[in-house]
Amino acid sequence: MQSLIKILNRNPQLIRIESLKEKKVRNKYEKSIKYDKLSEVAKQYSEFVLNIPKWKVDRNSIEKNFNFGVKIVKDYSLCLQDIEKLFNEILPKYFGGGFIGFFISGAYHEIISDNDTIKFNLGVYPASISGLGFRHPIGRVEIIGDRAYYVGMLMTGGEICVFGNTGNYIGKEMKGGRIIVYGNARNFIGDRMEGGSILIKGNALDAVGMRMTGGQIIIEGTAGYWIGEGAKGGVIKIQI
Repeated sequence: MQSLIKILNRNPQLIRIESLKEKKVRNKYEKSIKYDKLSEVAKQYSEFVLNIPKWKVDRNSIEKNFNFGVKIVKDYSLCLQDIEKLFNEILPKYFGGGFIGFFISGAYHEIISDNDTIKFNLGVYPASISGLGFRHPIGRVEIIGDRAYYVGMLMTGGEICVFGNTGNYIGKEMKGGRIIVYGNARNFIGDRMEGGSILIKGNALDAVGMRMTGGQIIIEGTAGYWIGEGAKGGVIKIQI
């Protein structure tokens, strides 16, 4: 007991009770620090993509965006909530759309776990977003809104749900996992896919399952021309 008294006499702050006012000031300060951190991330990414072509989706540009996301989350110790806020609130101030989905996919890739869900709102961007769910490994991604392209490209596991209509190349080269689109999709759904499943609750356009070698695609509505052209495996079901 005497030892405890000596410790408290030397360190009175151990039993100091923080006032409500002090808590509010501290919370406000911590929030401002986090906001500044995310703004700095957005600025760094803006500088990074200056020399990357914005009109051409090639593997080199995709990998650069993805790897920058992997790096930035380590440099700034970001969590999933930070990445959600970065996409939904901060990046729209710098970008109208584009390949930022590949960057965001890299940012959450190594920190998402099997029971996690991360949500992205496309409605805050005036143009389309490409690359959300690129190399998606585990956990769940929810995409709210229309005009998402290249969703789930090369994904290996987990689940991606899109609550809206999508563009081209959903599930391109996917190897595992599940994609559900609660709306319509455009062309080249499951292009070169090797595994996993894609469910389109609405209609699709042309070239569904082109060159696929495995996996399953179900279209609950209608589909266009060239279904399964060049396919060597897998299952395609058009229910209407």
